[in-house]
Amino acid sequence: MRDAGETGPIPLHIRGVFGASLVLSAVQRTEATLAEGVSYRVWDAGKRRVILPAGYNSLDIARHSVGSSGSSGIGPWKVTRLTDEDVQLAVGRMAGRGPWVLRLADGSAKTLRVVWNQGKSPGCLTLFRAGSGIGEELSEPERTQETVRVTGPGYLLLDADRWTVDIA
Repeated sequence: MRDAGETGPIPLHIRGVFGASLVLSAVQRTEATLAEGVSYRVWDAGKRRVILPAGYNSLDIARHSVGSSGSSGIGPWKVTRLTDEDVQLAVGRMAGRGPWVLRLADGSAKTLRVVWNQGKSPGCLTLFRAGSGIGEELSEPERTQETVRVTGPGYLLLDADRWTVDIA
């Protein structure tokens, strides 16, 4: 998944499987070891964007049945590596569902006002920079609304059932 000499975070687009869930885990593989990092879950045929953090070179993907049928779903899953042009620039008012990735432009300072799950439960905001490994956690665990200041370049991972963000 990672090209030779490449070290920064990699944005990925995941398409799930109808009737199944996927668990994706960032891993660092060498000839002798396997180290597992951050994990993501994609339910049903949902589409999500996630980050392969710096310091990890591949994904392990496990496909699980949903419900009592025992079926592991219909159809294939798909992982696509995104370019910077494929990732939305963090500007204005934005909203989404599930894990999603936004791009911070080079050197730009931004103030983000985030509302998680319509103000009913907390979400997670993580900033990934070139050498940030698993990323810098910016959100507070119990907050349903928060304001944070960030400086680019990098990628923001917003993770909640629903989220809205105003970027100034």
